[in-house]
Amino acid sequence: MPASSATASAPIAQAKLGRRVEPDLRIALCAAACFGLALLCWARGGWIFPLDDAYITLHNARVLIDGRDPNYGVPALVGASSPIHLALVTAFSLVLPGEAAAYLVASIGLVLFLAGLLTLAQRLGLPWPEGTALALVGVASGAGQLLNGLETGLVMAAVTWALVFALDRPSRRLALVCGLLPFLRPELGLLSLILMTRQLWLRLKAGPDRVTALRAVTADATIVLLAASPWLVWSLATTGALLPQTMAAKRAFFPKPSGSLPENLFYAALLTAIGIGPAVAALPFLGRDRMAWAIWSFVGLFILGFALTNWEVLAHNGYRYTYALLPIALFAALSFGAGRGLRLLRPLILTQAAVALLSPTHIAAGQERVAQYRALAHWAQANLPQAHLLIHDAGVIAEASNLPLTDLVGLKSPDSIADHRRWTAPSGGTARFRALDAIVRRSGATHAIILDDAPDRFWASLADDLRRGGWTLDPLDTGIARGPYILYHLTPPASAAAE
Repeated sequence: MPASSATASAPIAQAKLGRRVEPDLRIALCAAACFGLALLCWARGGWIFPLDDAYITLHNARVLIDGRDPNYGVPALVGASSPIHLALVTAFSLVLPGEAAAYLVASIGLVLFLAGLLTLAQRLGLPWPEGTALALVGVASGAGQLLNGLETGLVMAAVTWALVFALDRPSRRLALVCGLLPFLRPELGLLSLILMTRQLWLRLKAGPDRVTALRAVTADATIVLLAASPWLVWSLATTGALLPQTMAAKRAFFPKPSGSLPENLFYAALLTAIGIGPAVAALPFLGRDRMAWAIWSFVGLFILGFALTNWEVLAHNGYRYTYALLPIALFAALSFGAGRGLRLLRPLILTQAAVALLSPTHIAAGQERVAQYRALAHWAQANLPQAHLLIHDAGVIAEASNLPLTDLVGLKSPDSIADHRRWTAPSGGTARFRALDAIVRRSGATHAIILDDAPDRFWASLADDLRRGGWTLDPLDTGIARGPYILYHLTPPASAAAE
């Protein structure tokens, strides 16, 4: 029996396998997850997010609440990759401290992801030991992302529930989720389009008559538009674009690999597989039904999109962009187990679990780095009240100070994007020093904070670029324990100083 048959005929698989993941077990596991998350936060005395990007969201939430941005002077949605995530963090920030609000949103994403995986296992008729094990392994595989303070956990949860609803008969619940997906992460707009196209075909095929089917299709389209319209209007009104432009800034700043399209496709697929883990091995066994074709279309377009833009971005921040495909790989594994039996599924579960448990998440190191950055921000606020800071990690410094800032990457300072499009991108990064020189001159920055990321030295090379442009960088003794972030005083080139 092919895996696709299990997808199309879940009731038959359920009758054969029995012992499904029952609702009471799902509720108990989700309740245990809630308790564990609360205990973790209490035991740690709060939660420090390991990525600076999480603090961009906290800063944006504060801007929404206060009505002004003292650091960058731009609307809150500038630099936000997920309007829905930002809205949720802002709503909870009205009653909780910022980090606690973001931790709560991250916890909601984790629990919804777990509940979705358990529901998929139940719908596909997988026995409860294997279904539960794979769901728990899925959560463990995403542990480094689920509590990073970004939208990744909500993305994984939303994709999982989209698959749950797509397994059912055509439903308005799927239309609602598909209307929201692009505003959790822009590339999920492709998944929305594919799943709604599949549902349109199913409605036209199954409707008792053409008029009834067209009414159902119209209702689906209306729900999608109603779900999407608030986020579209908000984005267009505040940024002038329908979708977040964070990826546009990264495309301009990070040099694009120079390989051919086949080479770029290979590396994009390789990084995607590394990010997902062994569960990716189940994808080729999805079968040939239309659910499988929908999934394969999204996976293919996802990889193609990064191959055409910059596949190296897939490795950033612990491969976080690839985790949008983790629910799909786990769905393929569940379908494989339901359709082909459990003998081959169990080794896959064990292998995925081993990789999840043995792979370093770097959470502690990230938290330590964020704590040092925050201490440096507080020092700058207290000792350099007139400074204008040039930075590349735009979150912690804005969340911890009111100093004027210029983001040289362009996430929070969109003017920087034009400079990178003019100099950095066309030169493959070799002329980045010209872009940085233009950014510093225009902004009037007096100081810079640059990460010393030895041995890679990608971020540290920004200091080299500034020196290449004639700027003098003098590290300041802040009295803080030496950390990876270094605060420099900037002295302009002699020609600029003379002017």
